[in-house]
Amino acid sequence: MNDLPRVSILINNYNYARFLGEAIDSALAQTYPNIEVIVVDDGSTDNSREVIARYGARILALLKENGGQATAYNAGFAVCTGEIICLLDSDDIFKPEKVARVVEVLDGNPDLGWCFDVVREFDDRTGERYPWSTTHARGRWDMRALTSAGKPPLVPTASSGLSFRRKVIGQIFPMPELMRITTGSSSDAYIKWLALALDEGWMFDEELTLMRVHSSNAYTRRPSRDKKRLGGQIELFTGMCLYEQWPVLRRLALKVFSRGLGTHWASGGLESAYKHRVQAFVRSLALPQRSEVLLRATLWSTLRRFEH
Repeated sequence: MNDLPRVSILINNYNYARFLGEAIDSALAQTYPNIEVIVVDDGSTDNSREVIARYGARILALLKENGGQATAYNAGFAVCTGEIICLLDSDDIFKPEKVARVVEVLDGNPDLGWCFDVVREFDDRTGERYPWSTTHARGRWDMRALTSAGKPPLVPTASSGLSFRRKVIGQIFPMPELMRITTGSSSDAYIKWLALALDEGWMFDEELTLMRVHSSNAYTRRPSRDKKRLGGQIELFTGMCLYEQWPVLRRLALKVFSRGLGTHWASGGLESAYKHRVQAFVRSLALPQRSEVLLRATLWSTLRRFEH
């Protein structure tokens, strides 16, 4: 086993005690032997920490104050030792062969920096699996040029479908402090776009991860209006973080930020908690970039209003 690359599975949790045990069990049940399971509890107020305690030394538990999903990722990565890192939300499930398949691809292709698989959604009440919602090219992906040009492809997966070599995710984590004030699956796009920009990778088309759809999902299958508003908030802060941290992705960052701003204009304006931060960002832009943002946001706001 010492010859096999070590894999860290990072589970982030906030108030999902009713699902957490199944997520941990799926990580511990991997057919691949050389793993460590790290569970980061982000200040839960339910009985999540009781669930975590039941596993004893089989997992590494990090119990922190509430700070958001991004801070949970940062905390887990800071202590993990794996050469390969797999992310898992606490309401999702890995199939037993997930890690083995990721290692097989990355070991066989030493030039690749990441593996993504398309998570399969299932209904928490009935267990029914939803049909695949996207089609995509399987195999090697090199999207660095497109992403840097501000035209990344659709990446049809969520947090629990993301796996990385340490050399790639070590450039992404720790995530910037600004990401802590977004909610739900807010970190997905930031992580995926950076991975696409940094390295080549592999996209699976097989079922390796199951994503639970339930009443408490922060984003998945929300009512359309709520989903658009939350999506706009995610885009605002993702755009700002990309612009400030990654100059190579500024074209993409301004597009994403503009969409988020237009979405908020169409839905009644920015929440007061975020307004000053967003306004300061717009003022910091050079005149050509500021004009581009305001024009794009205006057009996007008009489209959003027609959708309503």
